[in-house]
Amino acid sequence: MSYDAIYYIKNVPVYVRQLPSGDIAVWHPIHELVGNIVENICRHHGRWNSQYNNWIVFSKFKSPVLNSLSEVAGD
Repeated sequence: MSYDAIYYIKNVPVYVRQLPSGDIAVWHPIHELVGNIVENICRHHGRWNSQYNNWIVFSKFKSPVLNSLSEVAGD
């Protein structure tokens, strides 16, 4: 699987990929602190997908979510 972006938060990779719908998928390995950070960024901007353990961020919120991930990662 290829990713469009990888952000490192607390040295943990957070993977982002574009979906055919225009939404984005945000996934990271299990890490409590990073999970809380990513959840705070993605909540109310998409939905949790329990089948894949990732966030699906709706296309209209893509830019603010990516900007927030970038800020937290220090990119």
